[in-house]
Amino acid sequence: MNDWIQVAIAIGVGVVVGLVASRIVHAVIGSPKRPDPIQRAAGPLASLVLAIGIIGGLVTALGIIQPEAVDRLVDDTVSFIPKLLSAAIIVIAANVVSAFATTALSGAVGRLPIQTQRLAHSAVRATIVTLAVLLAVGQLGINTDVLNLGVAAIFFGVAASLTLLVGLGGNGVAREVAATRAVRRLVKPGDTVEIGGFRGSVLAIHPTAIELAGSDGQARLVPSSHLVSESVTIERAAEPADPAAPAG
Repeated sequence: MNDWIQVAIAIGVGVVVGLVASRIVHAVIGSPKRPDPIQRAAGPLASLVLAIGIIGGLVTALGIIQPEAVDRLVDDTVSFIPKLLSAAIIVIAANVVSAFATTALSGAVGRLPIQTQRLAHSAVRATIVTLAVLLAVGQLGINTDVLNLGVAAIFFGVAASLTLLVGLGGNGVAREVAATRAVRRLVKPGDTVEIGGFRGSVLAIHPTAIELAGSDGQARLVPSSHLVSESVTIERAAEPADPAAPAG
Protein backbone atom coordinates (compact mmCIF):
# COMPACT_ATOMS: atom_id res chain seq x y z
CA MET A 1 0.00 0.00 0.00
CA ASN A 2 1.26 3.49 -0.84
CA ASP A 3 2.77 5.30 2.16
CA TRP A 4 0.61 8.38 1.62
CA ILE A 5 -2.55 6.28 1.67
CA GLN A 6 -1.42 4.82 5.00
CA VAL A 7 -0.74 8.35 6.26
CA ALA A 8 -4.25 9.45 5.28
CA ILE A 9 -5.78 6.40 6.97
CA ALA A 10 -3.74 6.98 10.16
CA ILE A 11 -4.81 10.62 10.39
CA GLY A 12 -8.43 9.76 9.63
CA VAL A 13 -8.53 7.03 12.25
CA GLY A 14 -6.97 9.39 14.81
CA VAL A 15 -9.62 12.05 14.14
CA VAL A 16 -12.50 9.56 14.30
CA VAL A 17 -11.22 7.95 17.50
CA GLY A 18 -10.70 11.38 19.06
CA LEU A 19 -14.23 12.51 18.14
CA VAL A 20 -15.87 9.37 19.48
CA ALA A 21 -13.84 9.38 22.69
CA SER A 22 -14.46 13.10 23.27
CA ARG A 23 -18.22 12.63 22.89
CA ILE A 24 -18.16 9.77 25.39
CA VAL A 25 -16.14 11.81 27.88
CA HIS A 26 -18.46 14.81 27.45
CA ALA A 27 -21.57 12.65 27.92
CA VAL A 28 -20.20 10.92 31.04
CA ILE A 29 -18.67 13.93 32.80
CA GLY A 30 -21.28 16.43 31.62
CA SER A 31 -24.21 14.32 32.84
CA PRO A 32 -26.93 16.44 34.51
CA LYS A 33 -26.63 14.17 37.56
CA ARG A 34 -23.13 15.46 38.31
CA PRO A 35 -22.35 18.67 40.24
CA ASP A 36 -22.28 21.85 38.18
CA PRO A 37 -18.50 22.47 38.52
CA ILE A 38 -17.78 18.96 37.19
CA GLN A 39 -20.18 19.52 34.30
CA ARG A 40 -18.28 22.68 33.39
CA ALA A 41 -15.06 20.66 33.17
CA ALA A 42 -16.63 18.31 30.62
CA GLY A 43 -15.92 20.63 27.68
CA PRO A 44 -12.18 21.11 28.34
CA LEU A 45 -11.71 17.39 29.06
CA ALA A 46 -13.52 16.41 25.86
CA SER A 47 -11.35 18.82 23.88
CA LEU A 48 -8.24 17.33 25.47
CA VAL A 49 -9.32 13.80 24.50
CA LEU A 50 -10.02 14.93 20.94
CA ALA A 51 -6.59 16.53 20.73
CA ILE A 52 -4.95 13.34 22.00
CA GLY A 53 -6.71 11.31 19.31
CA ILE A 54 -5.60 13.69 16.56
CA ILE A 55 -2.03 13.77 17.88
CA GLY A 56 -1.98 9.96 17.95
CA GLY A 57 -3.01 9.88 14.30
CA LEU A 58 -0.36 12.44 13.34
CA VAL A 59 2.38 10.57 15.22
CA THR A 60 1.40 7.34 13.48
CA ALA A 61 1.52 9.11 10.14
CA LEU A 62 4.95 10.54 10.96
CA GLY A 63 6.20 7.04 11.83
CA ILE A 64 5.10 5.82 8.41
CA ILE A 65 6.89 8.61 6.56
CA GLN A 66 10.01 9.01 8.71
CA PRO A 67 10.42 6.34 11.43
CA GLU A 68 13.63 7.84 12.85
CA ALA A 69 11.81 11.10 13.56
CA VAL A 70 9.41 9.22 15.82
CA ASP A 71 12.29 8.03 18.01
CA ARG A 72 13.38 11.62 18.58
CA LEU A 73 9.76 12.66 19.08
CA VAL A 74 9.26 10.00 21.74
CA ASP A 75 12.24 11.25 23.74
CA ASP A 76 11.03 14.85 23.46
CA THR A 77 7.47 13.85 24.33
CA VAL A 78 8.51 11.95 27.44
CA SER A 79 10.14 15.09 28.80
CA PHE A 80 7.24 17.28 27.63
CA ILE A 81 4.33 15.21 28.94
CA PRO A 82 4.70 16.30 32.60
CA LYS A 83 4.59 19.95 31.52
CA LEU A 84 1.53 19.31 29.34
CA LEU A 85 -0.28 17.49 32.12
CA SER A 86 0.50 20.31 34.55
CA ALA A 87 -0.87 22.85 32.09
CA ALA A 88 -4.03 20.79 31.52
CA ILE A 89 -4.62 20.39 35.26
CA ILE A 90 -4.28 24.16 35.76
CA VAL A 91 -6.82 24.98 33.02
CA ILE A 92 -9.33 22.35 34.19
CA ALA A 93 -8.99 23.45 37.82
CA ALA A 94 -9.53 27.07 36.74
CA ASN A 95 -12.86 26.14 35.16
CA VAL A 96 -13.96 24.49 38.40
CA VAL A 97 -12.79 27.43 40.53
CA SER A 98 -14.52 29.94 38.24
CA ALA A 99 -17.80 28.04 38.67
CA PHE A 100 -17.53 28.26 42.48
CA ALA A 101 -16.46 31.92 42.29
CA THR A 102 -19.44 32.98 40.15
CA THR A 103 -21.79 31.09 42.49
CA ALA A 104 -20.33 32.92 45.50
CA LEU A 105 -20.55 36.24 43.63
CA SER A 106 -24.28 35.81 43.02
CA GLY A 107 -25.08 36.77 46.59
CA ALA A 108 -23.01 39.96 46.40
CA VAL A 109 -24.52 41.25 43.14
CA GLY A 110 -27.99 39.74 43.54
CA ARG A 111 -29.67 43.15 43.83
CA LEU A 112 -28.02 44.62 40.74
CA PRO A 113 -29.70 44.58 37.30
CA ILE A 114 -29.57 41.24 35.45
CA GLN A 115 -27.22 42.54 32.74
CA THR A 116 -24.77 43.86 35.33
CA GLN A 117 -24.88 40.52 37.17
CA ARG A 118 -24.09 38.65 33.95
CA LEU A 119 -21.23 41.02 33.14
CA ALA A 120 -19.78 40.58 36.64
CA HIS A 121 -19.97 36.79 36.35
CA SER A 122 -18.36 36.84 32.90
CA ALA A 123 -15.58 39.15 34.08
CA VAL A 124 -14.75 36.94 37.09
CA ARG A 125 -14.81 33.77 34.99
CA ALA A 126 -12.68 35.32 32.23
CA THR A 127 -10.16 36.65 34.75
CA ILE A 128 -9.68 33.28 36.46
CA VAL A 129 -9.46 31.32 33.20
CA THR A 130 -7.07 33.83 31.59
CA LEU A 131 -4.73 33.76 34.57
CA ALA A 132 -4.83 29.96 34.46
CA VAL A 133 -3.99 29.95 30.75
CA LEU A 134 -1.00 32.23 31.41
CA LEU A 135 0.21 29.87 34.13
CA ALA A 136 -0.34 26.89 31.82
CA VAL A 137 1.60 28.52 29.00
CA GLY A 138 4.41 29.27 31.43
CA GLN A 139 4.46 25.59 32.43
CA LEU A 140 5.05 24.71 28.78
CA GLY A 141 8.19 26.86 28.77
CA ILE A 142 6.84 29.61 26.49
CA ASN A 143 7.92 33.20 27.13
CA THR A 144 4.79 35.12 28.17
CA ASP A 145 6.25 38.61 28.82
CA VAL A 146 4.51 40.28 25.87
CA LEU A 147 1.32 38.32 26.48
CA ASN A 148 1.35 39.34 30.15
CA LEU A 149 1.51 43.03 29.21
CA GLY A 150 -1.38 42.67 26.78
CA VAL A 151 -3.53 40.78 29.26
CA ALA A 152 -2.75 43.32 32.00
CA ALA A 153 -3.92 46.14 29.72
CA ILE A 154 -7.13 44.25 28.95
CA PHE A 155 -7.75 43.59 32.65
CA PHE A 156 -7.35 47.26 33.51
CA GLY A 157 -9.87 48.17 30.82
CA VAL A 158 -12.35 45.50 31.93
CA ALA A 159 -11.97 46.48 35.59
CA ALA A 160 -12.65 50.13 34.79
CA SER A 161 -15.69 49.24 32.69
CA LEU A 162 -17.02 46.87 35.35
CA THR A 163 -16.59 49.51 38.07
CA LEU A 164 -18.52 52.01 35.97
CA LEU A 165 -21.31 49.56 35.17
CA VAL A 166 -21.65 48.46 38.78
CA GLY A 167 -21.86 52.11 39.80
CA LEU A 168 -24.53 52.79 37.22
CA GLY A 169 -26.34 49.63 38.28
CA GLY A 170 -26.26 50.80 41.89
CA ASN A 171 -27.77 54.13 40.85
CA GLY A 172 -30.51 52.24 39.02
CA VAL A 173 -31.30 50.17 42.12
CA ALA A 174 -31.39 53.31 44.28
CA ARG A 175 -33.80 54.93 41.80
CA GLU A 176 -36.12 51.92 41.92
CA VAL A 177 -36.02 51.82 45.75
CA ALA A 178 -36.96 55.52 45.89
CA ALA A 179 -39.78 54.92 43.41
CA THR A 180 -41.08 52.04 45.54
CA ARG A 181 -41.49 54.39 48.49
CA ALA A 182 -43.85 56.51 46.42
CA VAL A 183 -45.65 53.49 44.98
CA ARG A 184 -46.41 52.10 48.44
CA ARG A 185 -48.58 55.17 49.04
CA LEU A 186 -50.46 54.61 45.76
CA VAL A 187 -51.19 50.88 45.69
CA LYS A 188 -51.42 47.97 48.07
CA PRO A 189 -51.72 44.19 47.65
CA GLY A 190 -55.12 43.31 46.23
CA ASP A 191 -55.44 46.43 44.05
CA THR A 192 -55.77 45.95 40.29
CA VAL A 193 -53.26 47.83 38.14
CA GLU A 194 -53.21 48.37 34.39
CA ILE A 195 -49.93 49.59 32.89
CA GLY A 196 -48.50 49.31 29.39
CA GLY A 197 -51.38 47.13 28.21
CA PHE A 198 -50.94 44.64 31.06
CA ARG A 199 -53.62 44.31 33.71
CA GLY A 200 -53.04 42.42 36.90
CA SER A 201 -53.66 42.21 40.61
CA VAL A 202 -50.94 43.39 42.98
CA LEU A 203 -49.50 40.33 44.70
CA ALA A 204 -46.61 42.00 46.51
CA ILE A 205 -44.58 45.19 46.59
CA HIS A 206 -40.88 44.34 46.49
CA PRO A 207 -38.00 46.76 47.23
CA THR A 208 -37.50 47.56 43.53
CA ALA A 209 -40.55 46.19 41.70
CA ILE A 210 -44.26 45.43 41.91
CA GLU A 211 -45.40 41.84 41.40
CA LEU A 212 -48.61 41.61 39.37
CA ALA A 213 -50.71 38.51 38.67
CA GLY A 214 -52.45 38.56 35.27
CA SER A 215 -55.73 36.93 34.34
CA ASP A 216 -53.75 34.12 32.67
CA GLY A 217 -52.25 33.17 36.02
CA GLN A 218 -48.77 34.41 35.15
CA ALA A 219 -46.95 36.80 37.47
CA ARG A 220 -44.96 39.74 36.17
CA LEU A 221 -42.49 42.04 37.91
CA VAL A 222 -42.91 45.69 36.93
CA PRO A 223 -40.12 48.10 37.98
CA SER A 224 -41.44 50.63 40.47
CA SER A 225 -40.22 53.55 38.35
CA HIS A 226 -42.66 52.53 35.59
CA LEU A 227 -45.61 53.11 37.89
CA VAL A 228 -44.29 56.58 38.65
CA SER A 229 -43.37 57.66 35.11
CA GLU A 230 -46.07 55.96 33.00
CA SER A 231 -49.84 56.21 32.76
CA VAL A 232 -51.37 53.80 35.28
CA THR A 233 -54.96 52.79 36.01
CA ILE A 234 -55.60 51.63 39.58
CA GLU A 235 -58.71 49.91 40.89
CA ARG A 236 -58.85 49.77 44.65
CA ALA A 237 -59.55 46.48 46.36
CA ALA A 238 -62.82 46.39 48.26
CA GLU A 239 -62.36 47.30 51.90
CA PRO A 240 -63.43 44.53 54.31
CA ALA A 241 -66.60 45.30 56.21
CA ASP A 242 -66.22 46.57 59.79
CA PRO A 243 -67.86 44.02 62.10
CA ALA A 244 -68.32 46.72 64.74
CA ALA A 245 -70.33 48.96 62.42
CA PRO A 246 -74.12 49.04 63.08
CA ALA A 247 -76.21 47.01 60.63
CA GLY A 248 -78.48 48.62 58.03
